[in-house]
Amino acid sequence: MNRLRDMLYYLIIGLQQWTKNYDRVPEELHRGMLMFVQEVGRSGAEIPTDLYRLLQILHKPSCDWGIQGLTEYYPGESPLIEEFIGITPDAEDFINTYISPDEAQQKNMMAILQFCRDENRNLHAEYTRIRTFLSMPQNAVLSALQLAQFAESIRDRDLSVLVRQCYEEVTLQMEYYCKCPHCGWTLTYKHDRWRCNKENICHSLTDFEKFDLFNFKDERVFRLLPGIQRYVLLPGISEMKIAEWLKQKGYGVELYPHIDEYDLAISHNDSENRMFLDVKDFKDPRTLANFFNQKSLSYLDKYGEHVYIVIPKYRNDLYPYYSMRASALLKEDRRKLINIIMENELEKTLKKVLW
Repeated sequence: MNRLRDMLYYLIIGLQQWTKNYDRVPEELHRGMLMFVQEVGRSGAEIPTDLYRLLQILHKPSCDWGIQGLTEYYPGESPLIEEFIGITPDAEDFINTYISPDEAQQKNMMAILQFCRDENRNLHAEYTRIRTFLSMPQNAVLSALQLAQFAESIRDRDLSVLVRQCYEEVTLQMEYYCKCPHCGWTLTYKHDRWRCNKENICHSLTDFEKFDLFNFKDERVFRLLPGIQRYVLLPGISEMKIAEWLKQKGYGVELYPHIDEYDLAISHNDSENRMFLDVKDFKDPRTLANFFNQKSLSYLDKYGEHVYIVIPKYRNDLYPYYSMRASALLKEDRRKLINIIMENELEKTLKKVLW
């Protein structure tokens, strides 16, 4: 176990649990604070004397905490907590890569994946249909009837329940929401601006001058859980866009081959030669590199010569040289296995591999 990663884990989990009941400090947060005190003591930095002072420090960029070696695991310019937001998007990225046994996705989606991968079921078509449904902006917020219609169209009752659990009811909050013009999720007005989930990446991807209102009248309303919006819907929009673009270019495209072993399998001119793509949408290149650095070499066996990690173009717009930075941060044995490219490099790479 790595002590710095464990410290971050306990701090983040503890802070998440504390928001549910401020009357009691969670054991995880207390443990994270003790580990924090130990680490800053090693580095000779300021030791927080109480929880209030710890929270003040965690609002600062992590490079200012005074803990040596922390930037290897967490972006130096990012705090752990942000005013009006709570746990930052980088903290969410960290916790998802830390605890996930396979992919950095919300646990509800992982349950669906594991259910469909069961060798006694082999529900490849159902998984693809569900994942595609959750990747469409028009399904980010649904009426109870719309959600029920899709859930009931799934032939396995247990799988239908898992799909319903990807949504939460927001009927009573609907008067405070507008519709995100990019992903279709709920915009909330906070701190003098409209925000779509914590990172608010959609603000960089489309015009936020004009919004549509939701029109559900007296119906009960459900939206994707914030984690599903962040780790399934947003990258899913990129996956669908890439798939459609490739089809228009004349390529053969299979979505989520081998029940999501990869996101896309690409072929050309009916050739048996295929190229596989995984779309990864982490805010910071260090988090992406850490995702692979923490995996076992046996897990990385699925990555090889014709497998590419594709980063959505907007990440490079927000973080220049994203793919180069992420590749440089990979451990040497991982760097030999992992090919990272930006979305706008895809066409050139396809011609090199498939033509």
